[in-house]
Amino acid sequence: MSAMLNRAVRCTAAVLAVVAVGAGATACNSSSDSSASKGGAHSAEQQDKAQEASGIKMKETAAKSSRTDAINVSSGSAGKRCHTDELDFKWGGPHGGRPDMEADHQQVASIQIENDGGRTCTLRGFPGVQLVSESGDTWDLRRSSDTPSTMTLKPGESTAAVSMNLLPVPEGMEGPKRFAPSKVLVTPPDETSHVTLDWPYGGALLDQSGATRPGTFVNPVGIG
Repeated sequence: MSAMLNRAVRCTAAVLAVVAVGAGATACNSSSDSSASKGGAHSAEQQDKAQEASGIKMKETAAKSSRTDAINVSSGSAGKRCHTDELDFKWGGPHGGRPDMEADHQQVASIQIENDGGRTCTLRGFPGVQLVSESGDTWDLRRSSDTPSTMTLKPGESTAAVSMNLLPVPEGMEGPKRFAPSKVLVTPPDETSHVTLDWPYGGALLDQSGATRPGTFVNPVGIG
């Protein structure tokens, strides 16, 4: 009887030890998570202060951890998709005038898309857009948080467009790092070949090429 009692006491002690260890681990994890959360918030606050110090006003940013290529997870039928060699691209359009590259706040530039082929085709999703600077540096634009819609283009129609939110740096502003575009490479949604356009607006953008949520980004193909 005494031996059974001793075994019961030992088992109870072991269970209590396991519970204590588990509680300690939970407490440690909670403390770690809290510290990480505070660290992330502090980092974001520092970025906001740095942005304010530059004197450039940014209202919108790209979606966090957004893609930079032309591949879209949910796209239309591959058989109906517009291919690069069926499309014609040109700057401007009724909803995207000339961006003011001397502004201290976000601007919009648009590229109008025309169906130059012989069949009706569709565009859905985000294109891939790469900026190439005068010195040869590249910047793959991240995506906005906008939801894509399907654009149908009959032969000869030009009712679709690619729009980009831009964050210019005025010429006389000192301090911010500048990215001066020279060329723009555009890859239609779910395509692998691109077209190259000359950058027609001059000026420079705030260089956020390494940022996860920059103020310069691309939107899904929409109404031109």
